[in-house]
Amino acid sequence: MLNVIEFREKAPRGRGSVPARAPAVVNADISELARRITRLHSSARGEIDEAVLMLDLAAQHARLIARQIGEPSARNDFDDHIATIEQLLQIAREMALKL
Repeated sequence: MLNVIEFREKAPRGRGSVPARAPAVVNADISELARRITRLHSSARGEIDEAVLMLDLAAQHARLIARQIGEPSARNDFDDHIATIEQLLQIAREMALKL
């Protein structure tokens, strides 16, 4: 059997002998990661701002629709729901400013 390999003899002896990366390469990697994180953060903030704006426009349209509801109790219920949505949107705006 010539294909038999004895692993104990062929395996490297030092397990902790992983070559270290040069400090310049590590610093370049860290600065690139920092730039990527900054871009992603900025992009996420922009998308959140756009989403809040779109939801605000939807709430404004819902207010216009509420005016067309003829039944007073149904209109009041609808207005209550819109008011809740507007309160949640205000919370979302405040939280988005903290990002």
